[in-house]
Amino acid sequence: MNRKVKIFLFIFISIFLNLGTSLLIFDVLHIPLFLDTIFTVAIVFYLGLFPGLAVGFFYNFIDVLFNYLVRGIFSPTNIFFSLCGVAITLVTWAFARRKEEFKISPMVTILYLLLISVLSSFVTILIGGTIDFIRFTYLDIPDSMAPIRQFTESFVSQRFSLFASCILGQIPISITDRLIATFAGFGVYKLLVKFFGPAEEL
Repeated sequence: MNRKVKIFLFIFISIFLNLGTSLLIFDVLHIPLFLDTIFTVAIVFYLGLFPGLAVGFFYNFIDVLFNYLVRGIFSPTNIFFSLCGVAITLVTWAFARRKEEFKISPMVTILYLLLISVLSSFVTILIGGTIDFIRFTYLDIPDSMAPIRQFTESFVSQRFSLFASCILGQIPISITDRLIATFAGFGVYKLLVKFFGPAEEL
């Protein structure tokens, strides 16, 4: 099979595995986390920047389409959360491209993954909070992630500004989500190497 076709298949499958994981965690298990970037992180480690950007960017388009066709919820502003996927990809790639450094020791690997988690949390909190601020200020669109809105409303009730509340409301869920997704994504990457070999051999 052509290498480009294999890469496209990895991208396509990763997008739908992200969607499936999100549905399992939030809809089936009712855990207030996204976990829709595990395979984005894995693909960045395994195939590099551009395949990772494709997964991170296009996932939200598929998610919006799925919500409309299956749930009857049309939330077009969720497409803008693809910016979070892009930011997570860029932060992850900044470290993932230096794969040799992840082999120094388990402790170094853990520290790198923690750093990726912290930095990707920071950018997604800022981006996600800004998007929520725009949605809550100007639009009346169903919110598919109610716990974040509940956190936001709790800060508003304490007389924080709406923008500050939108940022602060992201923190508890986003930090937890990024920690789990980053470490799980790295684990998936190691499995990909084990079962499919190094990306260069595809």
